[in-house]
Amino acid sequence: MLRKLRIAAALLCLAPLTLLFLDFTGTAHRWFGWLAKAQFLPALLALNLAVVAGLVLLTLLFGRIYCSTLCPLGVFQDAVSWISGRRKKNRFVPSPERRALRYGTFAVFAALLLGGFGSVFALLDPYGAFGRMVSSLLGPVYGWGNNLLAHLAARADSYAFYSADVWLKSASTLAVAAATFAALAVLAWKNGRTYCNTLCPVGTILGTLSRFSLLKPRIAASRCNHCGLCARNCKASCIDSKSGQIDHSRCVVCLDCTATCRKGALTYTLRNHA
Repeated sequence: MLRKLRIAAALLCLAPLTLLFLDFTGTAHRWFGWLAKAQFLPALLALNLAVVAGLVLLTLLFGRIYCSTLCPLGVFQDAVSWISGRRKKNRFVPSPERRALRYGTFAVFAALLLGGFGSVFALLDPYGAFGRMVSSLLGPVYGWGNNLLAHLAARADSYAFYSADVWLKSASTLAVAAATFAALAVLAWKNGRTYCNTLCPVGTILGTLSRFSLLKPRIAASRCNHCGLCARNCKASCIDSKSGQIDHSRCVVCLDCTATCRKGALTYTLRNHA
């Protein structure tokens, strides 16, 4: 049940956040602009301390719910991973934390940010990367579709739609957006949340906090038969079924493991259970 609620919430966040980058009427921003303000890195850069504090508290209580539900780039990767999983099930392989890569990338990100290299550090910003993909690759298609509807409506003496200018991004912007889309899609198709747990600065910050979260997926040793099914369905590759340990800094609380465990050994709880 919790997993289904999480998926529903993620989709309900993804749709309006996508629309924010496509809508040229301003309607979406009036209704859903608050979702953009709830994104971690934009809030941090804007010194919106109330939002940052709220997301930190959310992480300390529930783990990386932000990464699995509120971050559109994370939900996009989950969608790609889900499509790949329809072709090949039980496909993930547990792996150790790539600590040097993870924190090394974060150090570079922080240095670029403090050094004023905004255009470079923006490449690693998950919300910015998602917006760049949507506005550059999907935006023109959305605009042409709207203009087609406006044309058809006008022929039927209806003015429910109106034509708008469609602007194509520069070649360099399109190339960056296409390369970002391709890289993320390939990583998610093959390995699930690799980007989130190695390159994403927000994932590194919230991952560090989630080590101390109150609610976590936990394995009951008395019920676990070490079949490895949970680990082979963990898109974060953070479950070691042999030792019964979960790396909660990489866990994005997708709860796929709780849904696949046939023994009921995995639950999302405050404490270890018998």
